[in-house]
Amino acid sequence: MNDDTRPRLTFPCDYPIKVMVRAESGVRAEVDRIVQQHAGPVNPESVTERSSAQNRFIGITYVIHATSEAQIAALFGALKLCPQVLLVI
Repeated sequence: MNDDTRPRLTFPCDYPIKVMVRAESGVRAEVDRIVQQHAGPVNPESVTERSSAQNRFIGITYVIHATSEAQIAALFGALKLCPQVLLVI
């Protein structure tokens, strides 16, 4: 198998998703809700959060149990629709 036909991920797998948001009241709960809707319960031990130097933004990294590329794509799409979300990687 050459590099072009090799699958990028083998599912199921743990998959990190970083979400950059504006530091606003309730934003973490909203992002948690979106992640849970697409990936199941959020394990607090698999989430890290870091504020920017000016405390205007928050970087939240979730490690989800991904089951397919379609699941990841749907989660990314839903997160991008949230007004406080600036970036999803």
